[in-house]
Order: sequence, then C-alpha cells, then structure tokens
Amino acid sequence: MVSRHWIAIDEAEAVSESMIPGFASSGLHGVIWAAAAHWTARQYRVGVREASEALTVHWKGRLGRDDVSGTLFWQQTLSAGEPEIGKPRFAWPGSAEGETVKCMRGGLAPLAGALDSSATGLNLTVWNVATHTRDELTEQEGMERFAVYSYFARLFDRCEIRRAEEPGGA
Repeated sequence: MVSRHWIAIDEAEAVSESMIPGFASSGLHGVIWAAAAHWTARQYRVGVREASEALTVHWKGRLGRDDVSGTLFWQQTLSAGEPEIGKPRFAWPGSAEGETVKCMRGGLAPLAGALDSSATGLNLTVWNVATHTRDELTEQEGMERFAVYSYFARLFDRCEIRRAEEPGGA
C-alpha cells in the first residue's frame, strides 16, 4: 500500500514542475481543519459535515446562541441592522471616519445579505446533504467545501461582535 505521505510528496513535486499554484490543506482555518482526522481517513463527506458543524458550534458558543438551529443562527447573526437583546450580530471593525471602513460598512449590508444567503445555503446544501446521504465526496469536492468554510471562518474572525444593551445596562 502506498503511504499517503508519499502521495502528497508526488503531488507537490508535480505541482512544482507544472507551476500550478499549490493548495495546502493544513493552511485552512483551525476551526475547519479540526476535522482533519476524517480527512486523513478519506472520509471526505463526514469531514465536511464535521467542519460545517465545527464552524457553527464555534460561533454559537462565542455568541452564546445555543437557543437556535444552525440555519436560523446564521440568518440572525449575519442580518443587517442593529443587534437585538440575546442576538448579537457581526459588523466590520474600525472607525467610521476611515475611507476603507466606510467602504466596508457601506458594502456590509449587501455583503451580510450575501453571506447570510451563502451560509444558509451552505448549511442546507452541504451540511444537510452530508448528514442525510451516504454518497462519498471525492477528495477535490471535499477540499472545495472545506475551503469555503475556511474562508467564512477567517472573515468572521475579522468582524466585531455587536451586542444590544440590556435595559438598564451601562
């Protein structure tokens, strides 16, 4: 049996020779790559499902939102507008005076809508499908799904968490 280590070396050498940019799975966001045990066992469908779940559990924990399902959680967390009590939201960080921040915040409402739709869509089409079917993914299909979740994880890491003040709060 050929070791996975040698396959990776062969792949790296082929990429080096062809000048095609390489992709290192170990460079994925840590929350997402926590599913690596499934990946190395070639259980790509299970790995993607676990990566999806890890992202949702991570952020639900950080935001104290164990009261909602994954899809509703992402819809509420990424929606535009002010946060509600017990329902924090993501916002792009920085001073409203800076041009870049103005641009990012000006684009945040459409981006939030797109992210909301994308996160909801990923939850429905990736996590649900990976959970309710037994069809295995190819390594390429799995890596593409991992990469999307990793991108979201890094984007969310950069956002501020905005919380509504409790009545009578400081």
